[in-house]
Amino acid sequence: MTRNIDQIVARFAAPPVTEVSEGARELIHEITSGSPAPAPAKRRRRLSLRVAIPAGGLLTAAAVALTWLQPGTSASALNIKQEGGYYVIEIKDLYANPKMYEEQLRGYGLDVSLNVRPATAAFEREVFPTAPDMSVVNEIQGINPPGPCDMVGDACAIGLKIPVGFKGTAQVTVSRKARPGEKYDVTTTWDTKGEPMHCVPFANKTVAEVRAMLTERGVRISGFLVPDLTAEKAGGGSEQASVPDTWLVRGGFFTEPGVAVVMAHTTPVSQRVIDARNKAQGCAAS
Repeated sequence: MTRNIDQIVARFAAPPVTEVSEGARELIHEITSGSPAPAPAKRRRRLSLRVAIPAGGLLTAAAVALTWLQPGTSASALNIKQEGGYYVIEIKDLYANPKMYEEQLRGYGLDVSLNVRPATAAFEREVFPTAPDMSVVNEIQGINPPGPCDMVGDACAIGLKIPVGFKGTAQVTVSRKARPGEKYDVTTTWDTKGEPMHCVPFANKTVAEVRAMLTERGVRISGFLVPDLTAEKAGGGSEQASVPDTWLVRGGFFTEPGVAVVMAHTTPVSQRVIDARNKAQGCAAS
C-alpha cells in the first residue's frame, strides 16, 4: 500500500510532537520523485540567533556552557539572571517536567513556555521561539558561544535571553540530545550537516554496502522506505521490513540514536540529482 512520504517519516518518530525539518521534507520529495534538487533548502524563516556578546557577556556564555544540556542537580530547572536588559536563561535540567519551567518563568512575569524535545544531531541545540500564531518571536534569542555557528538552523545555542518587560506570549522550542533508545521528535535527512552521513558518498550504493557504512558509525537499520517513482504518485512510498541487499540506496534518516530508516529502490538516483544535493550540502562532487 502506497502512503505519503511525510506520513511515513512521521510514523517512525515518537508522538505527540513530531516534526520533519523543512529541508528534509523538500529533499525527501526530491529523492523520491527523481527530479533535480532544489537550491539549498531553508527552514522556517527566522532571525539569526547569533548574538554579539560583549566582554562581560563572554563570562555569562562560558558559565551557561558548563551546564547547558546537562541534567540538573537542584530543585530549579532553570537558572535565570538579569543582565543588560535581558533575562539570561540557562536550562539546568532538560528532562524536567515542562511545568517546572513555566512556574519559574511566570515568577518573572513572563508568559513563556519551554518545549524541550529530543532531536537528531543536526538540531541538538536549536532554540526556536514562536507566538501562538506560529510566527517567529524575534525578541527572544538564543545565546551562542563566541565564534561562528556552522550547524543547520544556528543550532549552537548554550542558552537563551528574553527582554526584561517582555509582554508577549511565546513558546520556545529547545532541541536537546536524545537519550539512548529515545525517539526523535525532530529529524532530518541523514546527510544534513552535523549528521553521521554528511558528505558520505552513499547514493546508488547497494543496501549491503550502505549497511556496512552505517555499522562503522554505530548505526543499525530498523526498516526501509521504498518510494513510488511513478509520475502521478511522486512523493509516495511504502514501508518495508527488508529489501534485497542488491537494491540501491537513495537516502535515509534517523529515528533515534543509532537507528536509521533507509530509502532504497531498484532504480538509481540520477547523477544530476546527486551533484545538486552535494552542492546544496557543501560536499565535494562524486
